[in-house]
Amino acid sequence: MYKEIAKPDLYIYLYQNTTRLIENIKTRGRDYEQNIASDYLEKINAGYLEFLKTQKDFKVKIIDISDRDFVDDRSDYLWVLEEICEE
Repeated sequence: MYKEIAKPDLYIYLYQNTTRLIENIKTRGRDYEQNIASDYLEKINAGYLEFLKTQKDFKVKIIDISDRDFVDDRSDYLWVLEEICEE
């Protein structure tokens, strides 16, 4: 992939716990998402997080936004920006 595009200096991963992911799925109301099993979602979520935590080839900043609402709460939005800018 990096043959055609430049490798980013930093990857930002906005992590949400599985409970919050399920809440977001219900809120969106997309039919095709409603039947995703929570244990399957948990495995995927844990897999992504574990993969990113073990990466040595690129720099990753993991930001836990499980208790944040940066869409509707400006202070949470500014907090996320501050977390990103710390790098």
